[in-house]
Amino acid sequence: MARTRKRKIRVDDVDYRWTVSRADPGHVVVRVWGINGGQNVRLEERVTFDDPWLNYGPIITTDPERVAEVFALDPVTPRLVERMIRSALADPVSGAWRT
Repeated sequence: MARTRKRKIRVDDVDYRWTVSRADPGHVVVRVWGINGGQNVRLEERVTFDDPWLNYGPIITTDPERVAEVFALDPVTPRLVERMIRSALADPVSGAWRT
């Protein structure tokens, strides 16, 4: 994750931008921002992700049947970002959205 790429996503006719950056070897931070109801808003969420490049040795030496339960290898996808946005919009009291 050498560079941060800004991506675009549309949820319920609202455009958002999002990025993923490394927080530490076991986590990434997903940042989402856009225009929501006339206010600039931002969502930031820490997501578990064991980077295969950083964890190559432990991954290949783990029992193949246990890799999925020991390591979080699913990358952040637009589908996950959409779920994060919908969840934050459904529960605005949680404070997930920051102005």
